[in-house]
Amino acid sequence: MAAPFWEFEPPRDISLPEESTGELECLAGGQPTPIITWSMNGKFLHELAEDSRRVLLDHGRILRVRSLNHDLDTGVYQCNASNPLGYVFANAFVHVRAHAPFFRMPAARHWKVVLHSTVILDCDVDAAPEAIVRWVDADDRPLQVVEGKNKLFPNHTFMIYDVNSADEGLYYCNVSNKYGINRATNRLQVFKPTYFVRIPTPKRLILEAGETAEVFCEAVADPRLPIKYQWTINGKVLTESKYYEILPDRLRFRSVRGRHSGIIDCAAITDVDVKLASMQLIVKDVPAHPVVEAAHCSERKATIKWVAASDHGDSIKKYIVEMFTDFKKNEWEVINEEVNVNKENFEVDITLTPWVNYTFRVVAVNSHGRSDMKIDGQSKEDWLTCQTRPSFPYTNPTGVKGEGTEPDNLVISWKPLDRYYWNAPNMQYLVRYKLDEPIHGWTEFLVEDSLANFTIIRDQPTFRKYLIQVQSVNSVGPSIVEPEIHRGWSGEDVPDEAPRDFRIDTQINFTTINFTWNPVHENIVNGHFVGYEIEYWKAENTVRKYSIKIPANSTYKIINSFHAVTNYSAHIRTRNKRLRSAPSLPVSFAMPEGPPGKVHNLRVYSVGSTAILLQWDAPLQPNGRIRGYFISFQNDKNETEETYVIHRQKYYLHEKSEPDTGYKVTVWAETRAGEGPTTLRPVRTWPPRIPDAPTFRVKNISLDSFVVEWLPNNHSVWKMPGAAFFVNYTAESSNTWHQSEIIYLPNTEILLRNLKEDQKYFIQGIAKDGPRQCESVFLPIKTLNRDYANRLKEDSLRSAAWFIAVLGVLGIGLFTICLTFCCGNKNRQDKFAVRRKEIEIGHQQDNEEEKQFLEYQYGFKN
Repeated sequence: MAAPFWEFEPPRDISLPEESTGELECLAGGQPTPIITWSMNGKFLHELAEDSRRVLLDHGRILRVRSLNHDLDTGVYQCNASNPLGYVFANAFVHVRAHAPFFRMPAARHWKVVLHSTVILDCDVDAAPEAIVRWVDADDRPLQVVEGKNKLFPNHTFMIYDVNSADEGLYYCNVSNKYGINRATNRLQVFKPTYFVRIPTPKRLILEAGETAEVFCEAVADPRLPIKYQWTINGKVLTESKYYEILPDRLRFRSVRGRHSGIIDCAAITDVDVKLASMQLIVKDVPAHPVVEAAHCSERKATIKWVAASDHGDSIKKYIVEMFTDFKKNEWEVINEEVNVNKENFEVDITLTPWVNYTFRVVAVNSHGRSDMKIDGQSKEDWLTCQTRPSFPYTNPTGVKGEGTEPDNLVISWKPLDRYYWNAPNMQYLVRYKLDEPIHGWTEFLVEDSLANFTIIRDQPTFRKYLIQVQSVNSVGPSIVEPEIHRGWSGEDVPDEAPRDFRIDTQINFTTINFTWNPVHENIVNGHFVGYEIEYWKAENTVRKYSIKIPANSTYKIINSFHAVTNYSAHIRTRNKRLRSAPSLPVSFAMPEGPPGKVHNLRVYSVGSTAILLQWDAPLQPNGRIRGYFISFQNDKNETEETYVIHRQKYYLHEKSEPDTGYKVTVWAETRAGEGPTTLRPVRTWPPRIPDAPTFRVKNISLDSFVVEWLPNNHSVWKMPGAAFFVNYTAESSNTWHQSEIIYLPNTEILLRNLKEDQKYFIQGIAKDGPRQCESVFLPIKTLNRDYANRLKEDSLRSAAWFIAVLGVLGIGLFTICLTFCCGNKNRQDKFAVRRKEIEIGHQQDNEEEKQFLEYQYGFKN
């Protein structure tokens, strides 16, 4: 048994237009089945006038009303379901709408469409009762439906396919019902489609970071339409910035970076269409920053995950995980490198220590650099943090040593723990020590300074062996690792004595001496026995001492750094790590003279075809008094010539060399102790020069003298420095030859005097260059006659009356003299023709010799 209840929900309010059909549901259940009764505005339906439009269905559970009427059917309807156990009751409001048609879209619309597109003209109207809808044209004629061209849908939508300019015009949607009429106006305009004349190229633009480039975009639209351009990157609209400059027909990239890579779209926008041209921009730069997930941290481990980053056109080589702590803020430390980059997701585990605040970051690296550069860096929001709790120390100090600095102390030192390994605050060091002897126990104390690295224990015996430990202790407790035992020594003292019987065992040579001594016992060293130390000094300079250290297992030392002919003194000491004993008794000695070192700065020159010039400086290490220098000349035939010069001479001219011959010139010095090492220089003499016969002329002839002028031409070997000239001459009737003075360039004239008047002489010019000389042909020269000269003088003093006659006589005489001179000159020309020929041959030979010399000496040809 059950009282009435709603099976789903009570009746719901309804709102319907006139002349439509409405239903109210009163779906109630119960046991026994409830009886359903309907009321309207408080009156039972069976009490109202009978109306065939109302029908009860499903045993009264549904009330249907056909052809709703606003005036008759609008009201509140009640539903009551009851049985002996009770009832349920509900109200439902029925609203019957009645009004003239009105449009749910704009009543006046302007349609702008592209040629050959499809246009959908809707006519969304609300009317009660439903409106009558008619599509008409501008002349109020119904629109004709043409198959394939247009279509009218049941919901009164009018569709036009493949529109063209003929479809332009006005389209009206007329609506009406019994309450009124209405009209919607549609104006249709058809435009030519927009098209590009320039699109962004290339389709794939690759730039290096920081470069500048520009791409073009230009379109043409219907003349009646304005056109607007819009640039986007990866769908995001671009605006003017320091990276983008938007111009009417182009987009300019300025100093772009990797994050500006993407798909660049140029949209040409009009009122009727949008045209799109795309390209891909790749900027090779540092990678984008990896996307990192939140770190998962435990007491001893942190797990870091990230997703592969964009490589910005340059393949990523590795990912670096970096870390810093509060102990080293902003000092990033690389803790992991991931080189397997060919995957999408990455994960690494990082070992942690207690009582540390960690900060992590992940950096991608390619050939352009790191992703955390300022231009595209990682903000603090991308950093990962972990914090671990305090714990015992996990390690003890390293580098523990025990070594005294004074004879009565022990200094224990260690390397303090880095704060990263403290594991808790208040780091201290527990120091323990004892003499390495069974009868002594451990002594310990606490060093409370966390940064301390040593402690001094005073009043200890000299140089005794100790056992040492240093353990870490923090606020939680001592380290969980037992500290190692180290060995050390208390301080050293001065050794008790120097080695005995320090002496010279052997004087090996003028720079080397072998010293010997008796060894000392370790008990007298008072420290770590490291050996001995020999000190020596020159007698004239006792302040500056030279020292040489010798290991403890030696009882002799060969020293080879002494200077010859010098007085020295030396002594020896015993050494431990820190101190030296008093010196032994000194040993004095004198170094003997020794063979000299090599001569210094030897220069060798070829100064002709037969001469070699040597110059040198004394040895830098004479090792005594230089007595002189040996000089050796060895030619290509292995023929050797040797000479010797005293110590004051540091040059030598060898004038007996063979022309065009290679020589090995060797110079070495000697002292009373012997000869020093040799210094060798190669040299080659000049090729032989073929001399030409000297050329000269005679001038200024007088009664008892004339001048001989030497004429060396520019190509003559006699132009060389050192060439000389002189004259041999004799009277015609004599067999005795005389030699003139010898002249050297630049002098070229020789005056021959004390000659006989009106005497014929034969002269010969001779040129000389060292051992070589060359003679000219003989030239006859006659001095003037005194009577002839006087007669000329007297004739010139005759009276004026005879002047014309004298002129006639002189003219005849002059004519005769000219004839005589011409004949004589002809003879002289014949005599000198041979001489000129010889001179020309000599010049040719000289030129050939000079050519050969240049080829030999300098390696080039004229």
